[in-house]
Amino acid sequence: MASELFTSGLGAESRQSYHPPISAAQQQATEPAAALAAPNAAAEGITPAGAAALAAGFPVQALRFTPHNWPFQPLPPPKDPSPYRYDLSRLLSGADIQKIEDAGVLVMHTVGDTGDYRGRQKDFVSAMMTADAENAADTKKPAIFYHLGDIVYFAGDIDMYGDNFYETYRLYPPLIVAIPGNHDCQPDDPQDGDVHPNKYPLDGWVKNFMSSDPTQLGSLKTGAGRTQMDLPNVFWTFTTPLATIIGLFSNVGENESEIHQDQLDWFTSELRAADQNLALIVAVHHPPFSGDTEHAGSTAVYRSLFDSFAAANRYPHLILSGHVHNYQRFTHTLAEAGGQGQIACVVAGAGGYTRLGKLHKINGQYPQTPLNLGTTLRLEGYDHDNFGVLRLEISKTAIKGTYLSAPYSTAEDPVAQTADSFSIDLEERTVTTLGG
Repeated sequence: MASELFTSGLGAESRQSYHPPISAAQQQATEPAAALAAPNAAAEGITPAGAAALAAGFPVQALRFTPHNWPFQPLPPPKDPSPYRYDLSRLLSGADIQKIEDAGVLVMHTVGDTGDYRGRQKDFVSAMMTADAENAADTKKPAIFYHLGDIVYFAGDIDMYGDNFYETYRLYPPLIVAIPGNHDCQPDDPQDGDVHPNKYPLDGWVKNFMSSDPTQLGSLKTGAGRTQMDLPNVFWTFTTPLATIIGLFSNVGENESEIHQDQLDWFTSELRAADQNLALIVAVHHPPFSGDTEHAGSTAVYRSLFDSFAAANRYPHLILSGHVHNYQRFTHTLAEAGGQGQIACVVAGAGGYTRLGKLHKINGQYPQTPLNLGTTLRLEGYDHDNFGVLRLEISKTAIKGTYLSAPYSTAEDPVAQTADSFSIDLEERTVTTLGG
């Protein structure tokens, strides 16, 4: 008998992720913005890790600040009071939470940059995720999809959610939580068409992810059964039996983030408060490192994160980002005072944006991995040719990551292959490549 874990489509408090399949009995009964060459990396504000990578011939952070296309967008008021924590038990039934605790593993999908209306790549990735959810063994089914931002291109419009979010995940079993990306809060561009006179920053994201009624269907016109989400804020902490995930909002900049002090104060406090016995993951849309030729890593994100880690004397095991439209995995070995071991820094942004981003070449060739970029940073693996999703299996002792991808096709369903896999030892704080 097929397992029902996380595939019923029904969560706690009448939440719904999709229309469950009708059982046989029911059937019978019813019938280049990256890395511009700079003469003085230090003068341009690059971090030490970024400078070392540049010296190795593979820039991973922008060397010259590019002005934002848009000014900093004000954040909407939070739905719930601080500290903006949200527990997995608000999404899953008590029985499903117990199954996770009994199995000792929490499985989740994560990827960003999905909702590009110009193509069907997002549906291709959704089909990959759906197949993984349906075919996995009982204790290895994903409980949740943690979206890394840029849910609806190009300006997060409310009227784009039906076709580019709810329809895309109409058959995908797990519930979906998210942090916003820069395009989720981008103002309308007059060159893209009429400007909505009543639009305000993040209105589509707020309507669909900070709803006051999580039983409200997100889209009536598509017939999708997925309901809205009632997250507490645009930056928030996800508490689960096996991991704490702190999600930041890095605002509207295309090439750099902008995180203000009030959010950083909250972030430092949440780092200190996170359960010391669980995996600690940080999610932020803009990556601290990226070797791509379009965006590059954000020095502002790097400083926001690592200054906060030092202030809290608490370092995560894993940093997850989107924004860049491919997959990259770095290992950052901490050199900061009080630092602890290694941090896996993963870019997972090949979730459906129609154009994948390529990496820099070294001597005319794409890099071979592992690639040492100074003494504190190493590029472990990447996939810039295919669309895909990162699958995480989190236990009390380790995080196992598997990046699944497939060549895009409009003629057949995706056949996912493992492009990269790794393990993070939570106690030793070491990252090991398993294959790919």
